[in-house]
Amino acid sequence: MNFLIKNGAFLDTETGTWIHSNLAITGGKIADTPPPHKSENYHIIDAKDCLITPGLIDYHTHYYESGSENGVNPDATSFCTGITTAVDAGTTGAGGYELYYKTIISMSDVRILNCLLIASGGQSNDRYPENLDPKYFDEEKITSLFKRYGHNLVGLKTRLSKNILSAEMARISLKKTIEIADRIGTRVVVHVTDSPIPLDELASYLRPGDVICHIFHGKGKHTCLDKDGHVLKGLWEARRRGILFDACNGRSNFDLVVAQKAVQEGFVPDIISSDNNASSWFLQPLHSLPRILSKYVDFGMSLESVLLTATKKPAHLIGHPELGTLKVGTPADLVIFKDKRKQVPYEDCNGHTFIGHHVLVPQMTFKDGRCVYCQVDFQ
Repeated sequence: MNFLIKNGAFLDTETGTWIHSNLAITGGKIADTPPPHKSENYHIIDAKDCLITPGLIDYHTHYYESGSENGVNPDATSFCTGITTAVDAGTTGAGGYELYYKTIISMSDVRILNCLLIASGGQSNDRYPENLDPKYFDEEKITSLFKRYGHNLVGLKTRLSKNILSAEMARISLKKTIEIADRIGTRVVVHVTDSPIPLDELASYLRPGDVICHIFHGKGKHTCLDKDGHVLKGLWEARRRGILFDACNGRSNFDLVVAQKAVQEGFVPDIISSDNNASSWFLQPLHSLPRILSKYVDFGMSLESVLLTATKKPAHLIGHPELGTLKVGTPADLVIFKDKRKQVPYEDCNGHTFIGHHVLVPQMTFKDGRCVYCQVDFQ
């Protein structure tokens, strides 16, 4: 089916500006707008007072439903929230990845890419963590998987938390992970909630293009803020070197006060993702990616810059820049939003609360030119 979306404002992700124009979808691609005499061959969508962006890319999810205790259903959580592409952030390691790929990934309509957990056992349950002692890293199999599934694997994931590693072992484990990533030619994504080592030290080991996720957590003594409540100087230096920061929310990996202080200083995230998992699926303090994005607008970031953290920027990180644009000829992954003005409550796991004043509400989602979601009172 061909579609013609009229009367909306489209986000030009190259300039970060809105364009008031019509947009056509033909053959699963963004197409030139048809002349008036041919528009009868198109299904017309009136997007008056709506915003249209590329389909959201959630850079941190856990989508291995039934294969992990924290996994959620990929299609059920994605399309109604405007997500057309997601990156599973290390639910599986080398030992379980291929089963995940051949079942959930292959059978889901949402596009799923993966960061492979450096620990072979993956994150199977909530009772005990993965083993990140480097002597158990299966470098041979990890390398083989990246060669065979290079179209799907987009990074190596590790988690540095006190309940998993001591400070000494965290340094050893991280350095070994980076060494393996260097040989493979991929980036490293590091979970830092309740890190056993200071975040500025941790960042100093990383390479340009590596990602620190959960940067605005508030657990333990090693957050992104110093004792006076200012962003660590070493993190500003890491940003200058090309280290990227993901405001991955999750349930217990985000603190409202830490985030607000950092954003007020200008330390804004490069990526905003959800960490969608079974413990907070559509519930506070996570809820959904559009709610998380809306929160940062209320923190003071511009709507355009916030949307780029979940479209253009992750599209480049996963090696698919065509998914972060609405240019003619690119895949027709897009979402139609209404920016509703209302009081919106937020909370975090530390008991902090915040009231926002507007929220992005998906009205329609298209994946490869096919309508995969429509709000019941839209159209």
